[in-house]
Amino acid sequence: MKRDRLWKSGALLALGLVATGCGAPAANGGGQAATGASRAAASSQPVTITFWYGVGTTLSQDIQQMVQAFNQTHPGIKVVATYQGSYSGGGEEQQKLLAAIKAGDPPTIAQIEVHAMPVFAASGQLLDLTNLMQSSSVDKPSNFLPGILVSTQYQGRYYAVPFNRSVPVLYYNKTLFAKAHIASPPSNWAQLAADAKKLTSGAGSNKIYGFEPLVDWWPWEYAVESGGGSILSPDLKRATFDQPPALSILETEQSLVKQGYAKVETGPNYWDLMTQDFINGQVAMDIDSIGSAGKVTKGVGDKFQWGTALLPRGKTLAVPPGGGDLAIFKDATPAQQKAAWTFIQWWTAPKQSVQWSTETGYLPVQKADLNDPVYQAYLEKHPQYRTAIEELQYEHPSPASPAYLAVLQPVQQALQGIFDEGKPVAATMHQAAEAADQNLG
Repeated sequence: MKRDRLWKSGALLALGLVATGCGAPAANGGGQAATGASRAAASSQPVTITFWYGVGTTLSQDIQQMVQAFNQTHPGIKVVATYQGSYSGGGEEQQKLLAAIKAGDPPTIAQIEVHAMPVFAASGQLLDLTNLMQSSSVDKPSNFLPGILVSTQYQGRYYAVPFNRSVPVLYYNKTLFAKAHIASPPSNWAQLAADAKKLTSGAGSNKIYGFEPLVDWWPWEYAVESGGGSILSPDLKRATFDQPPALSILETEQSLVKQGYAKVETGPNYWDLMTQDFINGQVAMDIDSIGSAGKVTKGVGDKFQWGTALLPRGKTLAVPPGGGDLAIFKDATPAQQKAAWTFIQWWTAPKQSVQWSTETGYLPVQKADLNDPVYQAYLEKHPQYRTAIEELQYEHPSPASPAYLAVLQPVQQALQGIFDEGKPVAATMHQAAEAADQNLG
């Protein structure tokens, strides 16, 4: 499954600056009413809408099959869906979207990474969906699962609906836990640290580590806010992630690494390597996307028993959103906007939402999905996904700053310094905060 994070940290700054500098797109005449013969011709033709998305391989195939089903059952609308490269921050799809906005020729609908929503909403080019959602029998805000809408809002208004959504969860090796006489996964960081020490055994190439932190800004968001800290000041003008409460979980993780109870992976494939370490039984616990559960299921097979659990609490528990949402661009004609909204409501209705979730492993989005017999059977077969649904009640929005993606560049570099090179946590994050302030100013 495609990962739900920003891959290219080096492109974050450029993306943030380009996006916040975008003006209104040039008029292309698309909103003008048809007249005469053109109106007559249009009435007999389906309304064509374009849909850009950024998940490839089997996920792209799933999208194309569902779009085909929609087109067959809605003869008055034709959705043309195209894969545009990765939707993650700095990814090709987002770069193309920014360029299309600047040129005044965006698609009708686009998949937008959850942390990039402020970038695009602040551009003024997304259609405000608030009134449409409140009057919808399908996508009324109260119909969605608690927490799932946190990334779809900007300054109190809805600009998107959930699409491919995920959360990070704790993965743990039940077989190793039983061997170490640990009855249940840790519920807080003191327990995790104690369990990691008990679970560590062996040496050299045969060593099993108790824990493996993911050297990535996504679980860092969780660490900062669950530790009792904050990422940015309330006015979004100053980085605050270098304050003591924001550092407590990072310091615990680094201490486990330095003491030999945890390992880290480095390099461009660090995330895949970490997931593979768990599959290989080399680590007893890690924090990974629920989107990796399918890969873990296939990779582990019957080698050992495993499960997922809520992320360990610090002072509190704050779960960051992951994945992407669907937005409509204002540049579309009224007919296209109406068709786009019809398509989005169809996609998010329980029948299609359950189909998408069970085929891909992404989270369901509607409350009604959980009562669907197909999804209930899916959870019986894949109980690890229950954790992700339970975590939604703790989901917390990321800072709604159009410059947020640019803030994450120095953060990612700082995390690599802390875990890959053993640099001091407080001093390194303070330097990252100073760099982030320059992007916020």
